[in-house]
Amino acid sequence: MPVVPTGTYRLQLRPDFGFDDAAAVLAYLHDLGVSHVYLSPVLQAAPGSTHGYDVVDHARLNQELGGEEAFHRLSDQARGLGMGVVVDVVPNHMAVPTPASLNAVLWSVLRNGPASPYARWFDVDWAAQERAVLMPVLGRRIGEVVADGEIVLDTSGDQPLLRYFDHVFPVRPGTERLPLPELLDRQFYRLAHWRVGDEELNYRRFFDIDTLAAIRVEDEAVFAETHAVLLALIEEGRIHGLRIDHPDGLADPRGYIMRLFGASAAWIVVEKILEGDEQLPTDWPCAGTTGYDALLKVGGVLVDPAAEAPLTSIYAGLTGEPTDFVAVIDEAKRFVVEHGLHAEVARLTELAATICHDHLELRDHTRRGLREAVVELLAAVPVYRAYVVPGEPVPDESRRIIDAAVAAARARLPEDRQGTLELVGQLALGDLGRGGHRDEFVVRFQQTCGPVMAKGVEDTAFYRWWRLSALNEVGGDPAHLGVTPAAFHD
Repeated sequence: MPVVPTGTYRLQLRPDFGFDDAAAVLAYLHDLGVSHVYLSPVLQAAPGSTHGYDVVDHARLNQELGGEEAFHRLSDQARGLGMGVVVDVVPNHMAVPTPASLNAVLWSVLRNGPASPYARWFDVDWAAQERAVLMPVLGRRIGEVVADGEIVLDTSGDQPLLRYFDHVFPVRPGTERLPLPELLDRQFYRLAHWRVGDEELNYRRFFDIDTLAAIRVEDEAVFAETHAVLLALIEEGRIHGLRIDHPDGLADPRGYIMRLFGASAAWIVVEKILEGDEQLPTDWPCAGTTGYDALLKVGGVLVDPAAEAPLTSIYAGLTGEPTDFVAVIDEAKRFVVEHGLHAEVARLTELAATICHDHLELRDHTRRGLREAVVELLAAVPVYRAYVVPGEPVPDESRRIIDAAVAAARARLPEDRQGTLELVGQLALGDLGRGGHRDEFVVRFQQTCGPVMAKGVEDTAFYRWWRLSALNEVGGDPAHLGVTPAAFHD
C-alpha cells in the first residue's frame, strides 16, 4: 500500500450502507486501481443520518454503520488487499439533535450551564441571553406555546424533563418544583420561536445551520476528547489518511492541523476552497487540498475559451439578467450578511462596541456605524479567510486581503463612516493591540468570512447566474470560462 494515495474512491456511508457493505466492494475498487477507500464521517452521528456530518458522540464509531467490530472487518479487508483507509473528520461542529439527549455533551451544558465540564466544548456567548443558550425550536412565540400547554414538565422518570412535541430538554437541578413560567426563566437555555435564532442566536454554528453547533477544538482538552477514537485507529494502522472538513471555521486552522500532524502519522488533506490565484498557506503541514482547485482546472480545459462571447450573448438574451458576475456576487454576499448571518454580525458589532467603550481613544463610534462597517467589510473580503492569528505577525498576503477589502468597502459607505470602517479593518488585522475582546474580534471575523463566501457565492450567486452551469460547482469560477491547454500544463 502506498503511503500517499494514488487513487481514492469515496463511499458515502449511511444506515443502509454501513461498514460491512463498504468492505464488500473493496475488491472491486482494488481491481479498478483504487489505492485508498475514502469514507464519509465514521463517528456516531444523529440517528438516521445520511451524511454523517452531524456527530453526536466522538467517543464511539457509528453504531448504525455497524460499530467498532464492523469497522475492524472493513479495515482488515482493506489491509488484506493492500489498500488504505481515509476518513472524513468533522472538527468544526457537532449536532444539536432532536431530542437533545442524543448528544450527551450538549445535554450536560443545557442542564448545568457554565458549570458543566463540557461548557468549554461550545462557543457560547454566556453574557448574552442572561447566561442561557438560545434554543430557537418553537413553532410560535413562547407565551402562546405555554398558554396552550404545549410545553410540558415530565417528572415520571429519573430526571425531570421539559417536553415540546419531539423536543426534550433537561431541567436545571433545584428548579423542578417552580411554576412553569418561572422554571423556564431559570434554565441554562432559553426556548424561543424559531425565527428568533436569525437575530439572537448566541452560539457559533456551521454557516447558518442552528442544528450544527460549533465546537472549540482549539482547546487542547476538547481536541483530545473529540479525536481520541480516530487517533487510536490511526495508531492501530486501521486509518491511514484524514480529510479535514471545513478547517476555515476553526479558531486557528493552522494550529489545528499542526496539532493533528503532531499526534499522528496520517496523510492529511484539507477541504479548502481557493479563490482565484489564492494559494494554500505554505506553513500548513498537510498534503494539500481535497481538490476543488484541481477540478476547476480539469473542468476548465474541457471548455473552449472562444465560446465566452456567444455564450454570454445567449445567456443575456434568454434571461435578461446582468452579465457581470462580480456584481451578482457582491449583491448575494451582502444579502447573506444582512439576513442569513444577522446573529454573527451582531456579535462582531457588540465586540467592536465593547472595545471602543473600553478605550478612550476609540470612543464615539456608534453601534450603527460599527455594524455598517462590519457588514460592508465582510461582504468585501474576496476569500474564505485571511489567516490572521492574534499575537502573530500578520502575513503580507493577509494584510493585502484585508486592506483591499477595506478599499472596496469604502465606496459603499458615506464620508462620515470612513473612520469607523478603518477602525474595523484595524480590528480585523489585530493592529489595535492584544487583549480578550480584541483577540476575539480577530478570530470571529475570520470565522465569519467563510460562511459569507459559502452562502453568498456557492449557495446564492451560483443559483442566480449560470451562463454555463457546468462551471457552477463548489470551488468553481463561472466568470472564468475555459482554460487553454497551455495554461493547464503551466
